[in-house]
Parts: sequence; structure tokens; C-alpha cells
Amino acid sequence: MRRISPIVLVLALASCEMAPDTSASMDVPPLDGAMIADYMRTLSSDAFLGRGPGHPGGDMAADYIAAQFADFGLEAPNGSFFQAVPMVGTTTDPRTASLSATGPSGQVVPTYMDDFVLNAGDPVAAGAGGDAELVFVGYGIDAPENQWNDFAGVDVAGKYIMILVNDPPAPAAEPTLFGGLAMTYYGRWTYKYEEAARQGALGAIIVHETAPAGYPWSVVRGGWAGEQFALPPDESGPTPAGMVGWVSLDVATAMLATGGLVFSDLKAAAAERGFAAVETGVTISARVASTVRRVETRNVVGLYRGTERPDEYITMTSHYDHFGVGEAVDGDSIYNGAYDNASGTAMLLTVASTVSAMEDGGERSILFIATAAEEQGLLGGQWYAQSPLFPLSSTVAEINVDGANLWGETDDVIVHGEERSGLGVYARSRAAMLGLTIIPDAEPEKGFFFRSDHFPFAKAGVPSLYVEHGRDYRGRPEGWGAEVLAAYTAARYHAPSDEFSDDFVFDGAVQQGALVLSVLLDIANDDIWPEWLDGQEFKAARDAMMGGR
Repeated sequence: MRRISPIVLVLALASCEMAPDTSASMDVPPLDGAMIADYMRTLSSDAFLGRGPGHPGGDMAADYIAAQFADFGLEAPNGSFFQAVPMVGTTTDPRTASLSATGPSGQVVPTYMDDFVLNAGDPVAAGAGGDAELVFVGYGIDAPENQWNDFAGVDVAGKYIMILVNDPPAPAAEPTLFGGLAMTYYGRWTYKYEEAARQGALGAIIVHETAPAGYPWSVVRGGWAGEQFALPPDESGPTPAGMVGWVSLDVATAMLATGGLVFSDLKAAAAERGFAAVETGVTISARVASTVRRVETRNVVGLYRGTERPDEYITMTSHYDHFGVGEAVDGDSIYNGAYDNASGTAMLLTVASTVSAMEDGGERSILFIATAAEEQGLLGGQWYAQSPLFPLSSTVAEINVDGANLWGETDDVIVHGEERSGLGVYARSRAAMLGLTIIPDAEPEKGFFFRSDHFPFAKAGVPSLYVEHGRDYRGRPEGWGAEVLAAYTAARYHAPSDEFSDDFVFDGAVQQGALVLSVLLDIANDDIWPEWLDGQEFKAARDAMMGGR
């Protein structure tokens, strides 16, 4: 006789008129807020040198996390708590980085780091560049399913292309075009560089605008100031990109003006169906020289072995890396990454500790993965999805945390992806039992579903969630939470000022972690395989994968 799934019981309770006693019905042990705080304080301390991948601080952080997994009694998969992640590190020589635009109306020569950033694109290239025409390609998208091709009728091979950030805006007549307000993968800078490579461009330059990008120029500058990392090129994969970089809005406007073109007019035209890429008549001259090294970083993995179906796995991820030691800001050069993402790693450790201490933590296995090099383009998560320790066809679900709540309890919560797969049933029922209302992504235009380590799993076909904290803080005025995060993004995101503070409070992190833990345990003790909903772009990959089980 088929047993009744715990999730069915939860749904029954949630449908009752009287709110259930969650402490009894959930049967989930509470998390320790002081433990989250201690792990976060340690990982974000100066002693870990900003946890840069491929550098001593990153190695120290990996060793520290592995030691905690060992203390919890987690299993070391294949005899090791580490999964090596090979990388190519590229450091631009600032003396060689040059960019200029020359047109009939004059020349623009911007300043490296202040106005533009560049690297060779191909991670193993020691240098790149040349002189070629600039083509404005709008949003740089080729999306047949949307009948949209910014490259139609133009050959950009061997040329530089200028690209707008984000997706085209959805018109009133097509409110769901490119996800409506929500960013799709086509809006991500990673896609734009990938497409530039497929088109054979000599170089791809994205125009930075703070509102659609979701962060100020200082974030671009900080992220490109030091060594850049990539996974080694796959000889059977796509051709590596040509030169890649960003320019400020002012510089992009000035570059186009040398060809007698107006940026705002071109941007407006690019938002319309049938947009035709514009050959600007502007010549770009760009050069960059780099030093290249092969280096390893490490995902840190710890396995809780399931009691009944140990060969079925749920993964929980949170990235432990940050930017290490970089360009000094106000005399501080250590990018501590306290909120981003020592806090999420601290939550992962606390959840892992709690599961390990349970007499029966789940019938399925749970693999805790502290991922590496997320800030370099989700490299640790991407490498695991490419080279999984356990088959993705045996991986039931993925849950990710990137940023723990440091400001107090909320009445709401954001769960990215809950509307995309059967995992939403677990998340919605457990949130209700915790007194939390799941709200839509507060900033859908920023595309957070595509910006953290669950995404490589989703792209490979594994149903995935990213549990973010809410915005409606208890005892605070309306809008307070949004103001706190806006201030963080403006002043501390990817900056040395993202440091631990004794003003942080952790009851909201406990609340957020309770949702993560309870959903993990529900899935671990269920025998259902959640599926992507019809129409989701990841469903085909999952169906193909599961056809081989």
C-alpha cells in the first residue's frame, strides 16, 4: 500500500480554517541563529582575505567548510569533501588596455576602469584586439521562439558589436514578450557574450545602465578589477568569445555621436520588432594584453546519506567565494562579502549541522554543496552540473540560498522558481505554515533566477528553487525592506564595505532557514519526482535526461 506523502499531510493541514500548530506538525528542528551568526562572522573576517577563488583566502575558506562538514559527521563523497574545479585565470595588464572610437565627427578615448573594462574573451588568450567597424545590434538577441533576431540581415563577423543590457521591453500588445517585466536568460550578459561568439564578432561591448543592469558602474569596475576566471575551453563546445567588455552610458553615447548617431534614438528603435542592426561607420580600436594561468578552486561537498532511497539526491547550494583582495576603496582592499555570501554559506552550514543531528534526516540523500567561483560566472555550479558527483538523472531537486536575512523577521518571502515546477507545492505549503506569504520577485527585471548557483542545475534540467528572504519586515514601515536592500546595492554590493556588523539580527535568517530546511526534508521524505511545468524552457532537458533513467 502506498504511504501518504508528508506533503499531502501538509497540504491538508494548510487547507484547514484554523492555522496548524507548526511546531508540532512540521516536525522540523529549529535552526540556531547564533550558529548562523558565528559562521558568517568567521567566513567574512579579514583572515579569509575575501575568499577569492584560486587564491589563499579561497582555499582557507574551503578547508574551513570541509572541517565543519567532517565535524557534523557528513559523508565525504568518493572519499573527499572537495570537488576540484579547474579554471583559467586571466589578469589584464592595465597599461595595455586601450579603447577608442573614431568617426566622421571626431574621436573618443575613454579611460580604463573609469569608463570601460575589457578582457580577451578567450580565457586562454594572452591578448586580443584590433581595428574594426562598430555595429549597434540592439539587445544582441537571436530568439526564434519569439520571432526576434537582432542580427538579421547583417554580418558582424570580425566586427565589434555594441549591445544593450537586459531584454527588450514588452509592448502593451505583447505583455509577456521576453518574460514581460521579468528578465529572461536573453537579458543576461553571459548570454550576450555567448551569442556574440556564435556570430563571430571580434568584440562585444555591453552598455552599462544602472537601472536595467540592477547595479551601479562601481560594481562593474570592482568585478573586473582583478583576475578574471573561466572554465577551461571545451574543444567540443562553442567557439570562445572575442574581446568582451562594458562601457559606461556616457561613453557609449559619445562613441555613437562620432558617427552622427543618437544613443536614445537607437535604443528606442531596438525595442521594436523588425529592428535592423546599424552599421555605425565608427571604427573601434581596442587592445588588451593579459597574463594567463591554470588554477584550481574547489566546491566543498558533504553528503547526508538517505535511509530508504540513498541513490536519490537533493542538492542544497550556497556559494562561499567572493572577490578576494582587489582595488582599494576608502583604504580597504579586502572584499569580505559578508551578506554576499558568507551569510548564505553560514545558513547552508547550519542546515547541514541540523540535518546531521537528526535521528532520521530523510529517506533520500541530501548533498550539501558550498560552491566556488560563483562571482566569476557561476563556475562552481556550472562545473558540478557538467561533472556531477552523482548523476543528475538521480537528482530530484536543487535548492539554493544566496544571501541570508540580516535585518529581522518578515511576513513574506521570495522563492525564485516556485512557479516553474512541482517544487512550488512544497514551498507554498511550508511558507503558509510559517506564516509567510510567497510574493513575486520584487525586482523581476534583474533576472535573479539566472544569477545564482541553482541556475546551472535548472539549465541542465533539475527542478530548482532559490530561496530569498522577504521585504515586508515586522515592526517596520512599508517600504523599509526595499530601502535597506537598495542602500546595500548602491554602497556595499561587491565592495569592501560588505562587512559583518554587530547590528545584524538573525531571527529573519532563522525564519528563512526554516523554510529551506522544511522543504528539503519534505522532498527527502517523499517519493514523488517533481517536474517542470509545461512551457518551461528547462523541461526538455529534464525529459531527455529522465528518459535514460
